[in-house]
Amino acid sequence: MDKSLKIKESVISLAFIAVISALVIVGLYFHEPWFDEAQAYLIARDASWHDILFFWTHYEGHPPLWHIILKFTIMLGLPYELALKSVNFIFFEAVLFIIEFRSPFSRITKTIIPLSYFVLYQYSVVSRPYILLMLAVLLTAMFYKDRYNKPVRYCLSLMLMCALHSYGIALAGGIVIADLISDAVHEHSIKKCVMRIINNKKLLVLYTVLLAFAVFLIFDIMPRSDTYASEVVGSKKHSYLACFFLSYFFIPSETLITSYSSEMYLMQNEVNPALEVISAALLSLFIWVFLIVISKKRKMLFELFVPYFFLSILTSVYIMPHHFGMFLIYLLYVLWIASDKKAISLDDFDEKLKKIGVPSQLTKKIAIGVCVVLTSINLYWSGRCYYNDIKNAYYPGKGLADWIKKENLTDQRFLAEWYVYAIGGCITANPFFDDVFYYCPFDDYTFITHILSSEADTNIEVDALKKEEKPDFIICESPYHAVNICKELNINERYTAIAYHEPALKGVKDKCEIINVYVMCTNETYKELYGKDYKQPTFEKKEG
Repeated sequence: MDKSLKIKESVISLAFIAVISALVIVGLYFHEPWFDEAQAYLIARDASWHDILFFWTHYEGHPPLWHIILKFTIMLGLPYELALKSVNFIFFEAVLFIIEFRSPFSRITKTIIPLSYFVLYQYSVVSRPYILLMLAVLLTAMFYKDRYNKPVRYCLSLMLMCALHSYGIALAGGIVIADLISDAVHEHSIKKCVMRIINNKKLLVLYTVLLAFAVFLIFDIMPRSDTYASEVVGSKKHSYLACFFLSYFFIPSETLITSYSSEMYLMQNEVNPALEVISAALLSLFIWVFLIVISKKRKMLFELFVPYFFLSILTSVYIMPHHFGMFLIYLLYVLWIASDKKAISLDDFDEKLKKIGVPSQLTKKIAIGVCVVLTSINLYWSGRCYYNDIKNAYYPGKGLADWIKKENLTDQRFLAEWYVYAIGGCITANPFFDDVFYYCPFDDYTFITHILSSEADTNIEVDALKKEEKPDFIICESPYHAVNICKELNINERYTAIAYHEPALKGVKDKCEIINVYVMCTNETYKELYGKDYKQPTFEKKEG
């Protein structure tokens, strides 16, 4: 590239990075961490090194690296939100710089990728390990072409993938196996492929270490019999085979184009209307045709299908909509290694489209139209989420914590509803306190353990609560739950006054899930708090 053009390209990239970074900083500033973010932070803050490395991994379902990184930021003395958000932003910046300055993509592609919903919002504003996982996969793609000559950095990037998530383990395994199969097929000899690895002593040792590391992590994260996720998976509505096909013909469309899924459900449990499933399947098919055409020309069909096959084994078992971005991460890997072999252009499709009567000019217009539509949809999703974060609370924890401190209630007795996930709002408030600010069964930890307790253990805990003094406040998902809690614990007081309630709107794409946390109290407590009697809300009766 001419020096002046290179400088111009660099200036454009830097300006683009500056704009995107400023937007993400705004998003991070207004975003209230939700349950998953608080849960990871609390484990990092309050669990021992041993338990982070070897115990909670079985209940969290992914390797401990993210918790380790957060624990180091806590040791540096960074406050909760700054620790969480600064780490995520640093890795996001690394992803941006790699895409803009090291990727083999065209200028238009380098612009489209950061504008995708999962990059611009879901994995940049919401602080979870997925942006670091994306960084690891991009590094793997960048080092892929020199994997035999410079295997250390390549294998280290694969190990980083494994250390971050179970999906990373699956993807890394698929990448290595696809590489071996592809070599054997193209060399027309398994023996040549094996000898190529054996003769490369450094690569052989690194592959052995990688395999041992991956196996160790698999055993480290293997769910135990009393893990909550095991019960959820066991009660799914779709079969493994159905979920396997959905991984290929639903997730791609949901990642890039459609918005049919609800963040409240696993893919395994959500039943979508037939029209949604069919349209998503057709759009996903177009995406696969696009990838097959590119991969076939570059003799990398194994590199296309094998990694995703390994990934789809996991997605068939357990996947939430915020995990769908794994397809985008995989897609970037495929497009990167394909572009390294030969730049992707309209020439890849022009010949085939001409055979069915589509002229070159129309091909170009179709390509531009597809780019515009994809970018517009993803910008709309991100825009909705940014707007929602600015206008509303994303999750109720921070507001709840602020209210307790504002009203000087830290010495009051808060009883929290103890049913699974009902205290999500309490968990997201816990990082703003040094200790658990509420009591309930199994409140020995600031975070949810995901350990399923036996009925006998639950009864023992509930019996112990019955002997406690009456609470000043009851935290629950609905005012009606407070009545049930009082009945179950033989509490004679009437907790019918709503002391605090600020619903949060958890935005995902173009949808919003309402997250409610009510703090209930007696009328006497309400009068002490606000200096007046509680007035029960009235509802007008509608005609018809």
